[in-house]
Amino acid sequence: MISSVELCINHSVKVAKLGIDRPVIRFEPGYNVLIGPNGAGKSTVLRAVARCPFCTLEGSGREGLKYISTESLNPNMGGVFDGWEQMVQGIRALFLSHGQGVADGLLNQAHGGETAVLIDSPETGQDQESAGMIYRGLRKMAERYQVIIASNSLVFMQGGHLVDLGRDTLPRLVASTRELTENFGAMQPQREEP
Repeated sequence: MISSVELCINHSVKVAKLGIDRPVIRFEPGYNVLIGPNGAGKSTVLRAVARCPFCTLEGSGREGLKYISTESLNPNMGGVFDGWEQMVQGIRALFLSHGQGVADGLLNQAHGGETAVLIDSPETGQDQESAGMIYRGLRKMAERYQVIIASNSLVFMQGGHLVDLGRDTLPRLVASTRELTENFGAMQPQREEP
């Protein structure tokens, strides 16, 4: 389990909310969600935790970490597969939509002794029903090991330890969602029957 990460100068300047004096982000056991507006540094933090030798981790360290991004789940990104698991998922995804491919890849990850799984934007390409299914899967994973995701989806924020890299992100997101749903009927275009 990762209890905290102290970001190096290179990564701390890319996270809007942090200063360079003490750029520490704390995590809890179980399910953690990095939230904040686009550009706040959510993906930057995940990549720093997964790969940067200059960022200091407290807890289990990088051994046992698994980093998953939507790019690694997309077979159309090109490149070489790292193993059989990625190759099978890549081939399966060729016959699915982007959203179905991401969901399939997330739900069919093989796990082998991880202490923490980092997932960037699990909501990518998902409708509400699929997002809910992935969320339930992530919560089940969090019963066995630490899960840290970066997301702006209210679906994925439920019941998690929220790490806000913005300013009052959750209340602002809830208010804008409420406003959208209250005005939704007035914004719907007229449908034409085929």
